[in-house]
Amino acid sequence: MPLSISEEMHLLAQELQRHFSPSQLELLARQTGFVQRKSKCTSQDFAFLCIFLNDHIATTPLTRLCSQLDATNHLSMSAEGLNQRFNPSAVAFLQSLFSTLLQEKILASFSLPCECTAYFHRIRILDSTVFQLPDPYADRYHGSGGSSHTAGMKIQLEYELKTGEFLQVDVGPGKNNDGLYGTKRAKTVEKGDLCIRDLGYFCLNDFEEMERRGAFYVSRLKLNVRVYEKNEEIEQFKDGKVKKQSLYKELDLEEIMNRLQPGEIVELPEVYLGRYNKFRTQLLIYKLTAEQTQKRLMMRAKQEKKKNITYKERIKRLSAINIYMTNTPDVYLKKEHIHDLYSLRWQIEILFKTWKSIFHIDQCKLIKIERFECHVYGQLIAILLSSSLMFQMRRLLLMKKKKEASEFKVICIVKEYFLSLHNAIKKQVQDVGRVLLQLFRMIEKNGCKSHRYEKKTVFDILGVVYEYTQKSQPAA
Repeated sequence: MPLSISEEMHLLAQELQRHFSPSQLELLARQTGFVQRKSKCTSQDFAFLCIFLNDHIATTPLTRLCSQLDATNHLSMSAEGLNQRFNPSAVAFLQSLFSTLLQEKILASFSLPCECTAYFHRIRILDSTVFQLPDPYADRYHGSGGSSHTAGMKIQLEYELKTGEFLQVDVGPGKNNDGLYGTKRAKTVEKGDLCIRDLGYFCLNDFEEMERRGAFYVSRLKLNVRVYEKNEEIEQFKDGKVKKQSLYKELDLEEIMNRLQPGEIVELPEVYLGRYNKFRTQLLIYKLTAEQTQKRLMMRAKQEKKKNITYKERIKRLSAINIYMTNTPDVYLKKEHIHDLYSLRWQIEILFKTWKSIFHIDQCKLIKIERFECHVYGQLIAILLSSSLMFQMRRLLLMKKKKEASEFKVICIVKEYFLSLHNAIKKQVQDVGRVLLQLFRMIEKNGCKSHRYEKKTVFDILGVVYEYTQKSQPAA
């Protein structure tokens, strides 16, 4: 028999209480050396400050942080005493807590009941977010610019779309290469996985690795990659040997583009990519509308100015088409759905937007670097917790109420309940359950997704059955 909403919330409360209990945090703190003897600032006090009480640890004055601790936890500390707690052991403690929550899949949600479940085991989306740091941090977090004095941080995230599970999160310097990280993650794909990749992770060897593992991929094609088809008119030398260069002939993508009408799709079921080691795949070429093309050209003009680069004229001419490559069989994924499916990649951009606009993970002034790192890992834990709660609430809202939740709205609502969760976790499981139930009711009231712009939602694209909310009229 299905559990009631109250029973579901009680189970979530038990899990939260277990992961953030004083004994569990004390164990991690001793293992990392953060706690070596009794202190009035416990591991739970410190963790809760960085996770629940303040999302501006890297910018809030120490005196205000001390006031927050005293007001919420009745813990009186001096500014210098708190400053000393931000040390390498504190960073290791929060790193360990984050890794534990990530590995144990805190508040793991069930997969959404959707049409693609029969074909794809997981839908994996990989991307990164980058932000600048004060220049003195460059020794540890070298930025992506050419100067050796530029500092920046890059956070890589791969997550599973149907459950919301964070498969991997890695923090490193801003200069770290996306392509190399994509190759590393390609070695972890499993049979039946579908990987949706951004152009920054484009690598033919990675796609070949996915195929070997029985996985599927959808990616945009890099326009500097040569595309070939088998040549029916093979040439031979006088001795009868085949001329290797005549086995394939290059396709003229511009000629194909000029033949298409706006909105038209052409499928090339068997093409070969790369000048030397030919990689077999299929392409789908989608002709943009004049408005979409103009928007892309304007975006590229801004990028040229911002990054001081110049796109080749051929790249600019091909701005009128999207070229997708995939190895998914037509019985799994119709060509008309490829464009919509690839658009799901923007879900990770929504998550990154919340990281910066709601959790302020990118905000920092020049402070001791250990305090900044405590801020980063504290907010990553908060992000993991809120995202896990968001996907759980989304699942329950679908199963119990047949409604679709807005990821951005729900995370905003969850964040507002952090102080209540902080207070409840320090009490009893029943208190946490009551806060979660209150949270669910607020999400049901104000967190549903509305169809405002005639765009397909995640549920529409995945084929999830639900009752959607029509665009509301403005209040009088």
